[in-house]
Amino acid sequence: MEKLKKGPKKKKISAKKKEERIGYMKELKKINKDINSEQKIVDEINSKINNIDANIFLGYHDIKILKLELKNKEIEFEENKSRQLLSSRKIENTINKYVLKCYESFLKTLEENEIQLHDKFKTFQVEEKRHLSDKEYNKLITDSNVNHINKMSSMVLSQNEIINELNKRFIKNLKIIRENYSKKIDMEREENDKKRQKIIFDLQKEKNENIKKILTEYNEKIINIQNYFKLILDDQLEMIYQLEDEKLSKRKNYFSKKKNLEDLKRNICSNKKILHQLEKDISSLQANAVDYEQLKINLKRIKEKRNRQQNVLTDLKLETNVKKLLFEKISKQYEEVYNQNRFKLYDRLQKILLENYFLETKIKLQNETLEINTIEVCIKRKQGNSLID
Repeated sequence: MEKLKKGPKKKKISAKKKEERIGYMKELKKINKDINSEQKIVDEINSKINNIDANIFLGYHDIKILKLELKNKEIEFEENKSRQLLSSRKIENTINKYVLKCYESFLKTLEENEIQLHDKFKTFQVEEKRHLSDKEYNKLITDSNVNHINKMSSMVLSQNEIINELNKRFIKNLKIIRENYSKKIDMEREENDKKRQKIIFDLQKEKNENIKKILTEYNEKIINIQNYFKLILDDQLEMIYQLEDEKLSKRKNYFSKKKNLEDLKRNICSNKKILHQLEKDISSLQANAVDYEQLKINLKRIKEKRNRQQNVLTDLKLETNVKKLLFEKISKQYEEVYNQNRFKLYDRLQKILLENYFLETKIKLQNETLEINTIEVCIKRKQGNSLID
């Protein structure tokens, strides 16, 4: 709702800015008219004094242009230098990032191997605790455990040796890479310094030659102007001076108004951008006004669901805690009963084994007697059959 309240204020601000913009445009038109009228007057004066003043101002303008060109070249040189420094720093940063990634992957593999070894050791300890009660099982497994431990220790030693070798190789490769990149960077710096010195030397040569040419031209022009002024009368000279003063004053006014015009144009551009952004914000607020109420309703529903789920979770947590306590009690009772009746179970098992052994021996003897009786019966039958024949 607060966002909806802020909407009309922004509309008022935009209307005010539009009015200011219209006022600025009117002022601009007036200033342009004044400048055009003054420009016509300046052009008329220039046509009158063109033969006298053109040569002097042109020479002065040429010197300014040369100075500006020198400054621009120096600025370009400094920009190139800064870009080269940035490129070298970027190369170093990429190398360092690659090295860090390699080292992090190496550390992750080490941590995974250590975690696996730790887990195996824990499982081994748990199995030992389970089988401590069985003495015969421990006797049988001692030899296998010793062999297993020896194998594990040998594996750990071999892994440590491999890790140390990898660390050494990694550090050596790092040093070599850094040395190579530092050498390349030094070479590039030396080459860039040489190029910079050559460029500066060439610029100084061009500058000196241009200055010499300009001075020779100025000397010739000054001599011509002096000869011309000698021929002109004193009255004409006074008129010329007055015209020059008027021209300078009007030129100053022209430049001041031109600066004001540029400032007004900049302000108009900035106000245009602000207006565009304000219009975008207003459209987005109007589009999101309907969604805001729907989001409120959805939030209320989600909060109600969340409260219900939290209540269910608390009930489930209480049930799990009760079940855990019952399980712990039952496990303790089971261990106590098992410890009390363990020796009785062993005695009972031994008795059962002895009874089974005696029964097996009896069965074997009975089988042998049956075989003997069957053989005797077969012999008697054969004898009886032979007698009958």
